[in-house]
Amino acid sequence: MGRWVVVAAVVLVLVCAALVACGEDDNPSGDEVAERVADAVRKPGMVYHSVADDNSEVWIDAENAVFRRREATSSGELISVGEGWVRTGFNAFDNKIEEEDTSPQGELRPRIDDPMITWLEALGALAFGREIEVIGKTVSDGQEVLAVETRVPIAADGQPTGRTLVGRVEVDPDTYFPVAFERREEVPAEQTPSQARVRIVYTTAELIPRDTLPDDFFDKSVVEAQLLTTEESIAKAREIGLTPYWLGEVYDGAFGQLALPPTDAVFTDTANESAEMHYALIAPSAGPLLDAVVVRLGMDPNAFVPPQITELGGDLPEQPDDVSVRGGTATIYTSILSPADLGCGEDECPGSDAQLYRRLVLVIGDTAVQIEVMARVDPNGVDLNGYNSVAGLTALAEALTEAMAP
Repeated sequence: MGRWVVVAAVVLVLVCAALVACGEDDNPSGDEVAERVADAVRKPGMVYHSVADDNSEVWIDAENAVFRRREATSSGELISVGEGWVRTGFNAFDNKIEEEDTSPQGELRPRIDDPMITWLEALGALAFGREIEVIGKTVSDGQEVLAVETRVPIAADGQPTGRTLVGRVEVDPDTYFPVAFERREEVPAEQTPSQARVRIVYTTAELIPRDTLPDDFFDKSVVEAQLLTTEESIAKAREIGLTPYWLGEVYDGAFGQLALPPTDAVFTDTANESAEMHYALIAPSAGPLLDAVVVRLGMDPNAFVPPQITELGGDLPEQPDDVSVRGGTATIYTSILSPADLGCGEDECPGSDAQLYRRLVLVIGDTAVQIEVMARVDPNGVDLNGYNSVAGLTALAEALTEAMAP
């Protein structure tokens, strides 16, 4: 979504394409497709509602220029709202509310000059693409769609790089609601793409009456309600009888910096008397990498199992090894698999000799602990997670301390 705004602002190529003669209804030009999509979304008294297959969700009240978005599950399902070009969101790592001006920069305006383009990536691609190529009607995911491709040259420090950001937008040929969006990067033969191909399918696309939503649905209060201190989250683990061993809110170790987001990072399971803390790895080259380290707490060390990986089912092969930790013996289980075994395409899973994950099981006092570290591989196959190693994992075990009650 925001990537299109950022790229367009950097390269200063917001589109104002020359008008062309109108084509037939069944053969619209690229500009006409963009206009029809915008008109389909903005209806008086109605709110455009879309749900994507990554579980992200957006509500667009274009008439009143107010918006609401719930991020994907992998991004913590955080809620942001907007009014005009101003976006209000929750910074989970700093535990604060932030406002961002998303208005286009420079004299040229986007093809769809409406703040709603910053809330749905398909709209952003149609608005900021330097050119739109109409692919035509085709079948995608078993559904007839009208497909177009947009392109934005990528510059660095004001100079062309030869790379191009390409967005494929698929719309319903009858309603003109976006049904899928795909982003990829075209690069010269001697270069490596800096980002993987991404495809989003909008499983729901509809208009709902504005008066069916609560009066405060687009209010900033829904963002402010996400504020939660780390102490409050840790207290939930104590309530089920566990001693909450952790790495602190921020851990600066020899293998990288970890941060515990104050929301959607601590979970408790009363029935199984367990808890878990999900740390993000702060990678300067890639931003926060969620779930890079997970600390699990329980009563029985034998109850711990390998991490659940949606792309793989069944028991995952591991190699157990004993290590000396905290004056005793613990077991490290190393995955025999690598990220390439996830079954995704080469662009999404570049070749790497990194192990898919490692986990260490130990007992501290009366609390069983499992620390999981997951590979976080960049497009060049380099594992950015330095804790995905025996030395990194044992360093984490040594660093565990009890979180004191507030």
